[in-house]
Amino acid sequence: MKPMPITALFAFLLLVTGCNPTAPKDTDSGNIASPHINLTLAPQARVDAPDTIGSVQIQLQISGKTFQKDAPVLQIPLVSSNVDTVATIVTDLKANDANGPLTLSAMDKTLDEQNAGDAVIGGNSRLWYADRQPDGPIHVTYTVPANASLPPRGPAPPFSFLSKDGGTSAAGHVFLILPPGDDSYQTEIDWDLTAAPPESRGISSIGEGHVSAEMTAVTMRMSFYMMGNVQTYPEIVPENGFFSAWYGTPPFDAENLMHWTADLYTHYSAFFGMKEVPPYGVFLRYNPVNAGGGVGLHHSFVTTFGEQGDTTISGLKSTLAHEMFHTFQPFIEEPGGLESSWFGEGLAVFYQARLPTRFAMMSSEDFLADLNFAASRYYTSLMAEAPNSEIPKKFWLDTRIRTLPYDRGMLYFATVDHELRTQTEGEVTLDTLMLKLLEQSNNGHALTNSDWEKELNTHLGPSAVAEFQDFLNGTLIVPDASAFGPCFTRTQVPLRRYELGFDPAVLSEPTRIIRNLVIGSAADQAGLQNGDEIVHPIPQDHIQGEQTQELTVTIRRNGDEFTLSYLPRGETVDAYQWIKNPNHSDENCEL
Repeated sequence: MKPMPITALFAFLLLVTGCNPTAPKDTDSGNIASPHINLTLAPQARVDAPDTIGSVQIQLQISGKTFQKDAPVLQIPLVSSNVDTVATIVTDLKANDANGPLTLSAMDKTLDEQNAGDAVIGGNSRLWYADRQPDGPIHVTYTVPANASLPPRGPAPPFSFLSKDGGTSAAGHVFLILPPGDDSYQTEIDWDLTAAPPESRGISSIGEGHVSAEMTAVTMRMSFYMMGNVQTYPEIVPENGFFSAWYGTPPFDAENLMHWTADLYTHYSAFFGMKEVPPYGVFLRYNPVNAGGGVGLHHSFVTTFGEQGDTTISGLKSTLAHEMFHTFQPFIEEPGGLESSWFGEGLAVFYQARLPTRFAMMSSEDFLADLNFAASRYYTSLMAEAPNSEIPKKFWLDTRIRTLPYDRGMLYFATVDHELRTQTEGEVTLDTLMLKLLEQSNNGHALTNSDWEKELNTHLGPSAVAEFQDFLNGTLIVPDASAFGPCFTRTQVPLRRYELGFDPAVLSEPTRIIRNLVIGSAADQAGLQNGDEIVHPIPQDHIQGEQTQELTVTIRRNGDEFTLSYLPRGETVDAYQWIKNPNHSDENCEL
């Protein structure tokens, strides 16, 4: 998903090139030779609960940047990837320069959406203008509540503040008010923990405590920030390489899982030919709605745990492998936004079990379970043949559309990989094409669909380009029976379609009032009624792939609250699945 206004390519390059030293200074004048940002986060403990972080004060110093007259000096999205930011609830926003206080006035404006790796930036944004042209360094301060989430907007990545168990955390997307533009800054990230709960720590995507890096406003927003009673693996966060941080009590052995993830990061680094290993952090935190999900960020990713969702070890490993892949992979930049998610998400799903299995870090049984989960979700979906162009406008409104780039993209890449292996006797694979596009991206080329089509035409001919266009138009994707190697073969089994039973857009709204109830559906038979209010957000992305998992909703009707459960399934269809090949052993799966 896309940043504004920098390109995903530049963001990706920052991910893989690591941190640069502090900005050089002009020794004759003492001035900083390039733009510089010093960001300080100061978590504040609540007076009535000294072990809980109640708010975070942000201090920002911007030096060496010339602001144009009548141009905005600061901005933040109003909504980022369906998450409300602090734009409308920030307090004590103040700015001053060499000539004293600056009076800031806010204006809301719709900006172009652009891809930023695994997120989208742009859209409706709030911009601040100064009453005069700033002169010299600008100092900005403001305060945000540590539970800064506005009413839930439904499915969304774990960006918003979550204050729990003595800690709090958030992605920069939702709380950093920064200068517009794509300038690169020598960036210092600092922490003031004097008013935080005892023994607090401060950790960002590029390390613990004070860190320096070459960053842009986009990569600062794409970083994650965790503070308070934080645990880490390893105990001392290294300056380079892998680390993990969390607060609360995960329902699994976090250190053991992070040890596995650190090993996977080492394998990924070798697979992608990295000469130097930059800092890379995995952040874990509680999620009351959709545990097990995650999002890739700058030098890092975030995954979650909780009572609802997929928090099995095998499920978490797939999520970790998926989000880590986003850090290394190429991204298509045009078309912008979610229309190109088939590429980024499809590739990540294709490799999330394949690479760990190839590295002997995942069993063939877990690989098969991962494959069949995506296949069952795709082949039972009423939206399976929706054109790719429909994805941006319906992505947050319908889980069946939201999961299409993941499941359909993976199955499409499986067909391409199989055709490449078959026609070249294994000399060329999807790895070849993916790494070739990554090389082009690293050399400064902004990837488009045409670049993918060129690789298809070179290795498979015009028919593969036509098949790609069919894929974008929604043609059902059915990989060959042996597309996933000799260990597995394709079969068909009867599975039931996912059927929520009412308008799915209801679940993306702050106030969820049931409408368009499907008469005779499981929801209807369970007792749901049009006009019922669903009190809590409902995760669907995972349950959509689980044939036997019931959906439990808390309903408010006529002032009373109660829960109802039902199996959200409709008609039975024949769906493709893969099974172990009885004529082949696990010794040579060739993944």
